[in-house]
Amino acid sequence: MKVAYLASRYPAVSHTFIMREVMALRQAGIDVHTFTVRRVPDAELLSEADQAESARTTSLLPAGPLALLRAHFAAMLAGGRAYWAALCEALFRRPPGLRSAVWHVFYFLEAGLLAFELRRRGVAHVHAHFANVAANVAKLAACMSRGTWSLTLHGLSDFGDPTHSWLRDKIASAGFVVCVSDFGRSQAMLQCEPPHWAKLRRIHCGIDPHSFRATPDIIARRCADGSGSTPVRLLTVARLGAEKAHAILLEALQMVRQRGVSASCTFVGDGPQRDALRNLAGSLGVSQHVTFTGAVGQDRIREFYEAADIFVLPSLAEGLPVVLMEAMAMELPVIATRIMGIPELVEQGVNGLLVTPGCAAPLAQAILELARGPQRRADLGRHGRRTIQERFDIAVTSAALAQVFREHLQDRAAAPLGIGAAQQGPLPPTSSRSHASSEPRTSAT
Repeated sequence: MKVAYLASRYPAVSHTFIMREVMALRQAGIDVHTFTVRRVPDAELLSEADQAESARTTSLLPAGPLALLRAHFAAMLAGGRAYWAALCEALFRRPPGLRSAVWHVFYFLEAGLLAFELRRRGVAHVHAHFANVAANVAKLAACMSRGTWSLTLHGLSDFGDPTHSWLRDKIASAGFVVCVSDFGRSQAMLQCEPPHWAKLRRIHCGIDPHSFRATPDIIARRCADGSGSTPVRLLTVARLGAEKAHAILLEALQMVRQRGVSASCTFVGDGPQRDALRNLAGSLGVSQHVTFTGAVGQDRIREFYEAADIFVLPSLAEGLPVVLMEAMAMELPVIATRIMGIPELVEQGVNGLLVTPGCAAPLAQAILELARGPQRRADLGRHGRRTIQERFDIAVTSAALAQVFREHLQDRAAAPLGIGAAQQGPLPPTSSRSHASSEPRTSAT
């Protein structure tokens, strides 16, 4: 069974969960063909796994005029009215405005390249992550190739401006929609009519608990002292963006130190707030207790979990954070904000602590509680790992997703899509993977 996966930038460092999902689906017997709208530069491929996955991923852009002409001419011949229906979709089923019209013409051109590949490979279904450019292209390519499509909705990037993303139309046209949390499913329900609610499937993200396991000596070291005099190492892993509220964590760190607890914090990740956060750390007088590592590949992330005592995620908006799953699997006690999908993962006082978002004082109080309570840290960490093993094991979540793909394609009784592989060669070199800058459009990355 063949399925195509499309993302705006794949494999991106902030979307490792997509690559894990792809690999798990392949292990579950699904033949996943990966596509990216724009290729991720080599400098951002931080692990061997990223590099290997990039090598087997087809990039749609940049594409030369000959590649575009070839793909669209083939689509017109094979698709007939479906080709023109896709053009009408691009022009008339979109947000209003001239800028939107121009971008949707671009999406249509990109969709022609994807539809060409779908037909050539005999792939009947394409799945997109996030309701962004990838979803726009996937929807048009499915229409053009007479196939079907689906998407996964995550968090703020999908629900923050549903009018701009034309989310209602995407849900209506998709074969099914995966929501990574019950909260996300409820938000999707607000964007569509009740007859479409049945296609909204809640399937949690997951991780491999065997890949994230702390050794007994690491667990013992974390919980060695509860006096507050032993330095406590905080860790946060997230893109340095405003929605992650790292500034709140810096303020909380200052409060914790003012209360006599020796604490430091490592910020793993990069983003537009980096310089502002460095400046804030200086003004708060905690610069010497803060480390900014920049982006880190998956082959190195475990060492940061192993070195930490407490994991903190002070976000203002989240879907279902995979970094929380990783920390919990490593038996790190976690502190997170009580927002969106997080309470579906973290149960207050059982496997972690939940605090009010946007407020430094309750976050500082939670850090102090764990810094001074080694047994509390051990209990939360132990229950956190059990939660991941029982409910967020990617072997289980990917099996559920694979079953949804199978049911959808079996119900549709999909057949080969037209242009045979023997009649068509691969995309010309100008359309295959090559270096490109980030796309100038709304994106989840």
